[in-house]
Amino acid sequence: MPMRRRQLGIMVLGSLWAISTPTAEAETSPGRVNLRGWVPVDLFSRLGRDPLTTLELTGPFVLERQPFPGGTWRLHVHHQQLFLTGPGQPRRYQGSLWLQGGELRSPSGERQRYRGLLQIRPEAADQMRLINWVELEEYLWGLVPSEMPPDWPAAALQAQAILARTLALPYLQPRLGVDLPEGSRLRDSTADQVYGGLTYETAATTAAVRSTQGQILIDPRDGQPIAALFHSTCGGHTSANQDIFAPPAHPYLQGVVCEWCRDSPFYGPYTVQVTATDLEQALGSSDLQVVQSDPWGRPLRIRVGSRIWDGQTFGLRLGQTLGWGILPSNRFTLEQPPEGSRQYSFTYRGAGHGVGLCQWGSRGIAEQGYTAQHILNHYFPGVRLTQTR
Repeated sequence: MPMRRRQLGIMVLGSLWAISTPTAEAETSPGRVNLRGWVPVDLFSRLGRDPLTTLELTGPFVLERQPFPGGTWRLHVHHQQLFLTGPGQPRRYQGSLWLQGGELRSPSGERQRYRGLLQIRPEAADQMRLINWVELEEYLWGLVPSEMPPDWPAAALQAQAILARTLALPYLQPRLGVDLPEGSRLRDSTADQVYGGLTYETAATTAAVRSTQGQILIDPRDGQPIAALFHSTCGGHTSANQDIFAPPAHPYLQGVVCEWCRDSPFYGPYTVQVTATDLEQALGSSDLQVVQSDPWGRPLRIRVGSRIWDGQTFGLRLGQTLGWGILPSNRFTLEQPPEGSRQYSFTYRGAGHGVGLCQWGSRGIAEQGYTAQHILNHYFPGVRLTQTR
């Protein structure tokens, strides 16, 4: 999972828009992590390679300190300038815009609302980027129900909230910013954490966030936040982080038995057929062989033609090209096609990368009456739950 100043105020259209923001305090000792600040989140990151060129806005909202009433406006970008059309006179803007309130229609047609501020930034010639600057706890209000069903047990929701807060810490900015480099913002998709904003908030998940406010997981060796990895369904056992991703090995991410995710619809085993033609389209070759797997059946090295790929790259390329439902888990076996056939069989268990917390497993543990801390201690043995400022 990927992780990550400017002075107070933001230059917008040549004028200084002063915004009161929390000031970050220096960390005073190991384990004392400051949670004050803003989380920048790239919105609509699920679009992947499809650029965002137009955006529909429904009022009331405030754009560039100017209130707009109810009604619908269309914002589009051309030659790195933003044009707003709708009721009243068309408007043209240069540089980033700042939006508060209102409702957006996403490229998929879904209506979305977000807390905090939206930075609308023109990029390239005819593209725009949306960044939601939101305070950490409010970010979690819109994240937890996007990652976990709100009718799941409270302990599972609380465990998810603590993990999500821990994962977001490297991205916290003490003040609103304009020109953060790539990698300094969270994405609202499974590339980081799924985040639906205000539209997705529920009473149960907000209660889970509030009841764990300020709680994160730290590595007792250095007092720093852990690598907070999680996935949908492990299928019976999680794996070591250095095997699935890359070194260094974390002692709290070396794989544990999970007997509680059997109710997951992904538990399996399931077998899917993929044609040689589809494999050639996705991978460049249908000559495949699993060279090495970890003890729990997750391929670590796969020969694709004359090249050796790691298991994560293999699964990502299949998903990006053929659809994420084709092979939702990296725990699978590969059966070569019989003579005269061009159908390959993949038999898989689970869903996701298989490292860290198993979400369906956390549900099962919670249903037995255990607490969020018990859940987290199982999937991250040796870590410490700490209360931060």
